[in-house]
Amino acid sequence: MGDAVRDSTLLMGVHGVLTRHPWLAPPEGTSEPDVDVFGLAVNRAEVYGWSSTLLGAGMELGGSRWGHNDAGEDWTQDGRVREIGWLQVDVPAHLNRQRLPVLPVATVLGDTLRQVGDIRVTGVHTVAPVHLAPDPAAALLYAAGWYELADPGAVRQITVTVSGREAELAGRAGRIREEALACTYGCMTVEPETTDVDLPGLALPLTGEVQTEGMHRALAFRCRVPVWSLDAAAWTTEVFVEALRVTGTAEPVMITVSD
Repeated sequence: MGDAVRDSTLLMGVHGVLTRHPWLAPPEGTSEPDVDVFGLAVNRAEVYGWSSTLLGAGMELGGSRWGHNDAGEDWTQDGRVREIGWLQVDVPAHLNRQRLPVLPVATVLGDTLRQVGDIRVTGVHTVAPVHLAPDPAAALLYAAGWYELADPGAVRQITVTVSGREAELAGRAGRIREEALACTYGCMTVEPETTDVDLPGLALPLTGEVQTEGMHRALAFRCRVPVWSLDAAAWTTEVFVEALRVTGTAEPVMITVSD
């Protein structure tokens, strides 16, 4: 296996509009925020017990879901879609049957951003180490069941794309669609889309240029989801991680979800 296959990085970027709480405005005469995603994400992950920076003296977590690598944000207050927060983590390979921490990372980012301001999420991109994903078994069944209680009037159509380095990705489009549908248990529709589709919910360039070097957009789908939210975007991402895993993908991919 090459270095790309062994890469254990998971990187998620949340896109949208963040309106800072007035009491957290930058100090007068400065443009730098007085808080940032990295510090708040470390704090929140510690509270959930998913990751910790408290090393030594017996303070390490047993079964830490990830190690923190980097994070950042664009909180420009102009009302335009920005990459309002991103988090890069290292996923351990030795945790027994722990799924990729897609939803936990999204939860930490969502908590962090809402602590800073009011947010309108328009898209999410995720670099996922598919080779580290176990069979999710019942987890995706439970995830689909969560959305059975959604307001029937909240249904939204979104666009999903998959980029990767494997030449065979495009040729597996039909099988990947079938597996994605199977993972949603009737709570999402998945239809093929042209790969040159516009993604207005994402602010370019996407963070992760190093991790995505050599990747090309191979697949695109139009999906109807019961509701649009950061949580639903994470669920959609997990659905496609599993569809890719079960159809033979063995390298990291980038999955985008755009409103």
